[in-house]
Amino acid sequence: MALGVEDVLEENRLDYMHTLVKVVLTADLPKLVVCGHVYEDTRKGSLLNMWLWAADTLVKMGLAEYLSKPPSTTLLMQLEWKEKNNPGEIQPLPKHFYVEWAREVEKGNTEAAKRLADILTIRMMKIVALAAKRLDGEVVRKLTPEEEALYREVYATVDKWNKSFREAGI
Repeated sequence: MALGVEDVLEENRLDYMHTLVKVVLTADLPKLVVCGHVYEDTRKGSLLNMWLWAADTLVKMGLAEYLSKPPSTTLLMQLEWKEKNNPGEIQPLPKHFYVEWAREVEKGNTEAAKRLADILTIRMMKIVALAAKRLDGEVVRKLTPEEEALYREVYATVDKWNKSFREAGI
């Protein structure tokens, strides 16, 4: 049985938290142990590659800073424009798109929250329409895991609905 949208959302969030990121230490640390991986004699300014969840902890403690900058809301504006101006086409998104942007919204980025809500609504309407037409293949490769779960649920519902009419002789 396929996972539901909530399960897929949580699975994708956990996958994202286990992506590798680079941080720069802002303090000397004689020894750092992260899930059995030992970083020894690390100095302020040292560059470390670690899981996002571990990096988050170091950043919150003031011991490190992310090497990469947060995503720009300009990207959201561009995506929103493309989605609105191409009603018959859904734009491809990276696997962790929603998870990454949800982190920005949690930090209080209100512009990102508004644009993300608009993008979510536009894409949801497109996904429902595509699933109702029972299109598959290439379109699914453009969806995030969460969107694909929605697509599969709508597709199955539409298929069941159509089947009930066929069985009734309509």
